[in-house]
Amino acid sequence: MKNFYTCLVVGAGPSGSSAAYTFAKNGMDVCVIDKAIFPRDKLCGGLLTRRTKQCFLDVFGTGWEDIHECWSNGALFFHKGQMINAIENYGELFFCNRRTFDHALLEKVMAKGADVVLGDRVEGVDTTLKMCRLRSGREIRYRYLIGADGVNSVVARAVTSKGFDRNRYAFAVQAETPDVICRQNDMILPEIYFGEVDWGYGWVFPKKNSYSVGIGALCQKNGDVAGKFREFYLARNSQPCSVTLKGHYIPFGNFSRNAVAKDIVIVGDAAGLVDPITGEGIAYAIESGQYAAQAVILASSNKNITLADEYEKYYSKITQEIDRANMLQYYLFSRCTQGLVMTALSRSRTMPYHYMDLLSGAIDYKDLFSIIQKKAGIFGMFFRNLKTQ
Repeated sequence: MKNFYTCLVVGAGPSGSSAAYTFAKNGMDVCVIDKAIFPRDKLCGGLLTRRTKQCFLDVFGTGWEDIHECWSNGALFFHKGQMINAIENYGELFFCNRRTFDHALLEKVMAKGADVVLGDRVEGVDTTLKMCRLRSGREIRYRYLIGADGVNSVVARAVTSKGFDRNRYAFAVQAETPDVICRQNDMILPEIYFGEVDWGYGWVFPKKNSYSVGIGALCQKNGDVAGKFREFYLARNSQPCSVTLKGHYIPFGNFSRNAVAKDIVIVGDAAGLVDPITGEGIAYAIESGQYAAQAVILASSNKNITLADEYEKYYSKITQEIDRANMLQYYLFSRCTQGLVMTALSRSRTMPYHYMDLLSGAIDYKDLFSIIQKKAGIFGMFFRNLKTQ
């Protein structure tokens, strides 16, 4: 194990593994550091969309069928406990256990020859010396640094110079629940719940032998997310939750406007790349990790290319989508308009399918706004001015 690497990646989740794999595949010397010992648990609903599948195949090439536990071709939508619409026999949604999913990605990184340091936390980044200081006392220097260390990112603070502000994030609470408690019929369809919390939603996602039951909500709008989760769980399953709860902060449309500084790039959750409407985060994590590595490779081999400009070309593709999602979230989550939107959604035969198209990557938010504008009634009224933004 060396004390200097051309490319140092902090965080071994999907974004970090994507970056490290891309570096290693292109012959760059790279090391990945993570505070945890893998495999490790990770709070996440485990939803993998078609977009995630395509991103995975673009970076890692093979092995998709081995890393998800089950799949579904539909979804159920609820508002305040009542089902308002459903999709069946349309699209594909996959579900994984993040413990095994993330470990599988890291194993691909190690198989490519990258060095890996596990169980040692990065305590600080010296941007002048280009050095990471680890809890163990070890110091590792770098030429380029990728910050993939999650929401409360040590590396991101070196880029943005800002501390962690919980009010800008959502808080998620989730429990892995035995299959026999959650399953209500022979269908294996994910369930999405609106109206259970302010500025957030709930979910029930199928896994191989269990269901992930959770809620996520903007912190500044909710005082007791864990308490609201217990109410939601009791109403959904007709019995109180008796399994261990897990909680974690998650981005909620609050991505970083500055993702590059001093040969450092932040990616995935560290950059706040999570869609507040669909919850899409894993695809953006894999994409941004790959984009960061590609930008570093190009900038390091061509003096006429700057890292910031090269990464921004890729990064802006993601952030433009999240900006559009942020426009939509005000209508979807505001108390003033949510009831009207849910009424319109309950009466629409096509909007749930467009939502699935959005998840799959078949359309983007700009396409969705165009579709909505063409429709009569409440949807068209709400979104008439969004197409050009």
